[in-house]
Amino acid sequence: MTDCLVENARIVTDAGLRHGSIAIEDGTIAAIGPELSVSGADADRVLRADGMVALPGAVDVHTHMHDPSLFPDDIDFASQTESAVAGGVTTVIELPTQTPVTTPAAVREKRDECAKLAHIDFGLVAGNVQETGTDVAGLLEAGVPDFKTFTAEPYRADDGVIVDLMRDVGAAGGSVRVHCESQAILDRARARLEGTDPTLYPESRPLEAELEAISRVGWFAEYADCPLHVVHISSGSAATVADRFTSRANVPVTLETCPQYLAFSADDVEARGPFLKVNPSLKSAEEVERLWQALRDGTIDLVATDHFPTHRADRVRGWEDIWEPYAGVPGVETMLEFLVSEGVHEGRISWARLLELVCARPARESGVYPRKGSLAVGTDADIVLLRNDPWNVSADELTFNGGWTPFEGRTWSWRVDTVIADGAVAARDHDVSAEPGDGSFLARGPCATGE
Repeated sequence: MTDCLVENARIVTDAGLRHGSIAIEDGTIAAIGPELSVSGADADRVLRADGMVALPGAVDVHTHMHDPSLFPDDIDFASQTESAVAGGVTTVIELPTQTPVTTPAAVREKRDECAKLAHIDFGLVAGNVQETGTDVAGLLEAGVPDFKTFTAEPYRADDGVIVDLMRDVGAAGGSVRVHCESQAILDRARARLEGTDPTLYPESRPLEAELEAISRVGWFAEYADCPLHVVHISSGSAATVADRFTSRANVPVTLETCPQYLAFSADDVEARGPFLKVNPSLKSAEEVERLWQALRDGTIDLVATDHFPTHRADRVRGWEDIWEPYAGVPGVETMLEFLVSEGVHEGRISWARLLELVCARPARESGVYPRKGSLAVGTDADIVLLRNDPWNVSADELTFNGGWTPFEGRTWSWRVDTVIADGAVAARDHDVSAEPGDGSFLARGPCATGE
């Protein structure tokens, strides 16, 4: 007996949209296509899509969701994965924030904590690496193949540390993620600024800081023969610099950007102030357009959110002193609706390109494809149904418990209607029915045992 049948959807494929239905059994896709032998009479539950668009559940490879030493009690892996699944994200990769996770024991502790809270499946990243001697082999065996480090404060690693890490990780079959900004340039830019107004913040983190650091770590990765993932590229120019390394023979380089860098420029900071405080900072409107072009033409490989949750009250303080609040914005719940509404609907990207950016490529880079990020027989039944239904974005309509969104007041043309995770309906209209503990840890990497 079929557990669930999704009828009459427009299914996103590499070639575009095609009409069809999806049959689900035991949490996986049992059949998919325009003419199934399964009918509604054969299913325990029927979801009539009525022409809505069906996409694999999105995979967000860059989130900050769980750090008891930093976040308040109600901001944890439970509340943030609830927000994720409300917006159609059915797999997240969680990165360390303030608390280091650089040993197998720390991974196992965090894995066990998060598994009790997770609404959806998840993976972990090791970081933030600031010293030599990381137990790379032990971390890979624990199911963590990705290692995060920084060229800038507050978690800056010396160049030698980064090179040594890359040599060890590359040899073991993992990859290194790097936050790329030059600390020397940031220091000098900040020293020239006086005052506390939010409009100063983009000036404190200039474009050149990103360009220099990307070029530097690109050569590090080339020298160390280590796969490199450049996180949160904020400008079209930075994508161009990073793209120099993607075609080189002996090292794969993956480029990531985030919705905030596609949606806003430094010009928007005057009106939205601390609600647009992000690292790297927002760049010019011209750089935003170049970034969209890089997204269209394949220079940018994937979109993630760098989701960073805070309460509205904490962020409002930045109007008085922009240097006081943490940088970062919540985005995991709004990523998909933003990209469909302001990307696909506006003709900036195609449905097929969206599939690659938020489903297939993130899943491949995370080591969970085709189980995640695809709609094919035998894969996890993680499915999002999207409807064409204009709405005004408001924090009041979102599941995120921080009380704000940088997209407040924007009008979007598409909305997440239904989310299926591991074969079960997990959310409808941002109303989540999944429970903490429904998600599972995804052990990833060449040596992973997950033990």
